[in-house]
Amino acid sequence: MHILDECIEALKKEGKVVVLSKKETKEIEKEFEEIVPIHPTVAKVDFSKMVRKKNIVVDKDILEELHKNNVNVNEPVYVFWDNTAYPMLKTSIKNVINAIDHVISVSFDTWIFCPKERYVVEYYHEGETFLGFY
Repeated sequence: MHILDECIEALKKEGKVVVLSKKETKEIEKEFEEIVPIHPTVAKVDFSKMVRKKNIVVDKDILEELHKNNVNVNEPVYVFWDNTAYPMLKTSIKNVINAIDHVISVSFDTWIFCPKERYVVEYYHEGETFLGFY
């Protein structure tokens, strides 16, 4: 079984997960690139340009921070990786957090994007994890 398949199975155990088509993936990637500030020299989110941001040390803190900011955690999120050969996944932030080890093991960098609630989580390969609101 491929590592992406393991991730999908782990997410399915937590709840609903949808594997997006290439077309849907491209549409969400385009929206992400238009909305989220990207660092000009490094392939990562520029959190210095975010309205609010939080350095995440413990994964469960993401849910706590979202609750503090009155975010609807039932809104769908999109999960994608630096390896664009992988399709984007649509699920809930709770599912992602409950299966986080499988999610971040797919590739070096992982992004969790919620356009409806206007936040992004970045698991950067150098060990940094940030939650930002734009």
